[in-house]
Amino acid sequence: MERLNEVYLIRRVKEEQDMDALHELVERYRPLINGAKLNFFIRNFDHDDWEQEALIMCYQSCCTYDEKRANSFGAYYRTKFYNHLRSLLRYELAQKRTSFTKAISYDNVVHKNLIKEEVEEMHITPRKEMYQKFINKLSEKEVIALKVFLGELTIEEASKETNYSRYQLLQAKARCKAKMRKELF
Repeated sequence: MERLNEVYLIRRVKEEQDMDALHELVERYRPLINGAKLNFFIRNFDHDDWEQEALIMCYQSCCTYDEKRANSFGAYYRTKFYNHLRSLLRYELAQKRTSFTKAISYDNVVHKNLIKEEVEEMHITPRKEMYQKFINKLSEKEVIALKVFLGELTIEEASKETNYSRYQLLQAKARCKAKMRKELF
């Protein structure tokens, strides 16, 4: 009776793409999936990744399973699932990816104080008056460069509107940035 029920679920997955049947099959083979978690270590794989791979391989197994040729779906699924995990391991352990396994997070390095960074912290929050004071100190060319810097204009549009060369606007943009740092930070 159990075998017939399993064949019925496989047919539902294969012919109707029934996700409930697929999930029921995956739950039936939960011990197989948990055993695979113990036998294989795949870097950065979490619970959701294991679930996703188990579902994908169960679906593929259902689609390719031939009940006349194979005796047990469980053995067929286990073989396909384990071969897939071995392929993932081969991919991860390939020579060209060995540097990834030795990589550590930049945030972790900073958090552990292995790298000292000099960070300029803003001690004040700029107010509207400060921005207005800053803009009043800019020349006409620098105001246009500020619009380019803020993305209101492209450098080509600004050059056409004002007859300033691209080089002049780039210089004004650099001066504007320097004045901004000095005034606001």
